[in-house]
Amino acid sequence: MRGRGLLLGLDLVKDRRSKTPDPELAQRVMGECLQLGMMTSVVRGGFGIFRIAPPLTITPQEIDLGIDMFDKALARAL
Repeated sequence: MRGRGLLLGLDLVKDRRSKTPDPELAQRVMGECLQLGMMTSVVRGGFGIFRIAPPLTITPQEIDLGIDMFDKALARAL
């Protein structure tokens, strides 16, 4: 994970050791997030990086909901 404040980037990789990006997995997860009602974005260029940029007014409950939705989307995509 990389970033500052509420702007984060989450790398999805094929292998933790080599850290080879997995842009196909990122696209599948993005589609599953959308099916669950959460809009996400992936950095273009084959990097497999999710851009996480919630509004400054996000509540703790909304953060928990977003994490739950992302977890479900990742499990479905795998």
